[in-house]
Amino acid sequence: MKLRTRLTLAFIVVVLLAVATLAVAVGWATRTFFHGYLEDVAGKRQQVWGDFFTAYYRDRGEWTGVQELLDIPWHSGLDQGMVRGQGMGRGQGLGRGRTGLERVILADSNGRVIADTYGLKLGERLSEQELAQGTAIVVNGREVGTVLLTTATPPGVLSREDLFTRSVTVAIILAGIAALILAGLAGFFLARRIAGPLSQLTAAVYRLAAGGWEQRLVLTGDEEIVQLVTAFNDMAARLEKYEALRRNLVADVAHELRTPLTVLRGQLESLQAGALEIKPDVIMSLHDEILRLSRLVHDLQELSLAEAKKLPLHRETFNLVEIVQKVFNFFQVEADSKNISLILDTEEHDIEIEGDRDRLTQVLINLLGNALRYTPSRGRVEVTIKESPGEVSVSVADTGPGIAPADLPYVFERFYRTEKSRNRAQGGAGLGLAIAKGFVEAHGGRIWVESQPGQGTRFIFTIPAANHILPL
Repeated sequence: MKLRTRLTLAFIVVVLLAVATLAVAVGWATRTFFHGYLEDVAGKRQQVWGDFFTAYYRDRGEWTGVQELLDIPWHSGLDQGMVRGQGMGRGQGLGRGRTGLERVILADSNGRVIADTYGLKLGERLSEQELAQGTAIVVNGREVGTVLLTTATPPGVLSREDLFTRSVTVAIILAGIAALILAGLAGFFLARRIAGPLSQLTAAVYRLAAGGWEQRLVLTGDEEIVQLVTAFNDMAARLEKYEALRRNLVADVAHELRTPLTVLRGQLESLQAGALEIKPDVIMSLHDEILRLSRLVHDLQELSLAEAKKLPLHRETFNLVEIVQKVFNFFQVEADSKNISLILDTEEHDIEIEGDRDRLTQVLINLLGNALRYTPSRGRVEVTIKESPGEVSVSVADTGPGIAPADLPYVFERFYRTEKSRNRAQGGAGLGLAIAKGFVEAHGGRIWVESQPGQGTRFIFTIPAANHILPL
């Protein structure tokens, strides 16, 4: 079942249950309170009749002629007479006749019926229960009779209580039908408003799954729908980016492997054909190509482990300044040959950190090697180490040509090279900075680059202090 249909039916069911519950509650309340209201009205009217008969007995001193009074058919002025406090002789319309709905029964002090608007119980004695429901008539402190008022409903005629209850029930049913119609319409349009964007989103997801990485949606509406569409667009953009990186990775790996494999194949074929003699320099050349392949495979494996957060770290406490000095010594010959100054700037000569010595040494080698490769003669490469609360920062700055702003967001990606300063002719497979980023983040640190064309480049990375090392 579609979401639109389910939402519409849910709205109708909820409203139907609400209307049914309301009908039951209102019906019960109507019967209970309206019945009480009718009883209260009947009691007051019975009291009015009691006052009338009290005045009648006080004027006459006896009940003679009271039945004839109730037999008068033109009695619409009963309440007027009662309001005026008139007696028998001055009241007009004292009974309702035998065709009326209100029946008045008057019993004397012995409980014998002496007046009945229907004339059916004349001379009969009322039971104690019936007398208890009536109103006693007391004159001069003596009970002289009891008046009992009842309501009789002729066959085929609804009582006032039933008529009122039926009217309320009909009104509730009509209101319920109207509410159901409105709920159905509201549910339909609301479900359409919700399900419509979801249907478009579902279609876009299918297209994205089929390889349509360019899928983007532009939808307006509720905040949640807009947020969902924004999240989808972000996901699609990331997937498109990752797909491009995957294709580039495959192409770059194939290119990096093709060169040493071509060299190996050519020299081996030459050896097999006898065109090339087995000499130490030939063997060294083959060995160098194999080492190059091994380094590439090793670097890719290390990078994959770092990106998957599964890079093993052998933590130990060591002096970071000492490690930097050893790396300086490693590159000193190259720096001297290019007339480049290597400078170490640190406030302390003994900065203890906790981490993987070999991994962080590799980070420094990659960054310093990169800086020396692109720093011109008579340039300068400076390493600055600073301690701050919770972390240690290391920056490697050079006076090279710098990096264009368009290339800065991609310098840490695998196999990425700028068109000028990061090309294969100058060496490297394009993995050094990606590996440095992976190793630093494996330690819970950060790494970034600051550069402007013609003003050099500065790589900065931070490592948490010994007491802030994140658990693996």
